[in-house]
Amino acid sequence: MQVMAHQESFMPMYHKLITYEEQNKTMLDAIKTVKQQLEQSNQPLGIHHQKNTIPTCYVARFSLQTLYHFEMPNHHRLMYTVRRSRSNDDKEALFLKLLSHDEYNKQFGYFKKKSH
Repeated sequence: MQVMAHQESFMPMYHKLITYEEQNKTMLDAIKTVKQQLEQSNQPLGIHHQKNTIPTCYVARFSLQTLYHFEMPNHHRLMYTVRRSRSNDDKEALFLKLLSHDEYNKQFGYFKKKSH
C-alpha cells in the first residue's frame, strides 16, 4: 500500500518534528516504522474506528469513510485513513494527524476523570 501524508494537517507538524530531529528521534522512528508496516501490507493496520464514532470534523475536513490510528510514543495517536488512489485505483494510506492524548480525547469526546 502506498503511504501519503496530508499536506495541510500532517506535514506542518512533521516538519516541526524534523526541525528538532535529535529531540524527536523516538517519534520520527515510530512514524517511519508505521509507514513501512503499511507499505508492506494490503490491509489497514492499527485500531479501526467505527463509522459512527468518527468525529464530524474529520468527515467534513477529509471527506473520509474510514479512520484508523496507531498508538505512538508519549501517548500520541497517529490518525490515518485508507482510500483509493486517484491515479491507479490501488489502496493508499493517508496520514492525517498526530494527536497528543489530550487532543485525541477532546476530538473524540473522551474526558479526563476528575479525582476527588
